[in-house]
Amino acid sequence: MKVFHTLCPATRKLTRGSVLAIGIFDGFHRGHQKIIQSVLTEARPAGKPAGVMTFYPHPESSLNKRPLPHIQTLEQRLRSLSSTGLDYCLVISLEKDLSSWPGQEFARKILAEKLQVSQVIVGENFRFGHRRQSSASDLRSFGQRFGFKVKILKRVVHGGFPVSSSLVRKLLLAGKIEQANVLLGHPYEITGQVIKGRKIGRQLGFPTANLKTENDLLPTGVFLALTKIQENWWPSLVNIGFRPTFNDRRLSVESLLLDFAGQLYGQSLDLQLLKKLRLEKKFKSPEALKEQIAEDVRKARFFFKKYHSWPDFPGPT
Repeated sequence: MKVFHTLCPATRKLTRGSVLAIGIFDGFHRGHQKIIQSVLTEARPAGKPAGVMTFYPHPESSLNKRPLPHIQTLEQRLRSLSSTGLDYCLVISLEKDLSSWPGQEFARKILAEKLQVSQVIVGENFRFGHRRQSSASDLRSFGQRFGFKVKILKRVVHGGFPVSSSLVRKLLLAGKIEQANVLLGHPYEITGQVIKGRKIGRQLGFPTANLKTENDLLPTGVFLALTKIQENWWPSLVNIGFRPTFNDRRLSVESLLLDFAGQLYGQSLDLQLLKKLRLEKKFKSPEALKEQIAEDVRKARFFFKKYHSWPDFPGPT
């Protein structure tokens, strides 16, 4: 998948006559997956390029100056989109000049004239243009006027809940990992590089891999997780928080890999959170914390013995 960050002339070679999805696609949840699958279904039989236009950072953050944690980093989002087999992705930053355009101007100047797409696919709740005043239905009208088709998909409902990034975000921040993963259609993932920490885990007999991450949505607590080392997923306990027993004021992300021995400094790891085990809390002593970690490990072993959803999961040794 080719990625473009500007609407330069080179993009037109791929976008002309293409089928294009438009949206933020933060989290790449079941609703997003439905839209991308529809793009591929429309494009492939007709021999047309398949693409997506995504917005980063989130418009709420870039335009309204309201900090909004992203479910995925841009790199994670692009990786998810690329895995579907799309031909190209346009990453658009909604600067003030572009965001001030009425929806009709965006449809004419960008979609019809610059990109020359043949069809656009969006969700029914899609809004665009100045102050998000234009709807998906308006886009269909503009498409009829400027020469491209528009397909509007109904919102996905799963388990009785309408799937949306805002709901996934709320569930994750509340620590409801399993519910969020159901709506995502995949585990919530944190990516980072292993760095040297205070070696508190090692002193307690439970060495951990400390991660420096660009993910800005970090639910706190102790989680059952999978950690990807190269191409293998490893059963793990992940702690996200401030290590109150040691009065650490910095938010840390650390993974305790069960039965793993090896050097990980400098490596990039992916953590997939599966279930929240408990809240982070302050213990009376390091010894009391050590006892709790041992109990956490026991529960993790029991969990992973019955866990068979990932065929390449090696299991504890």
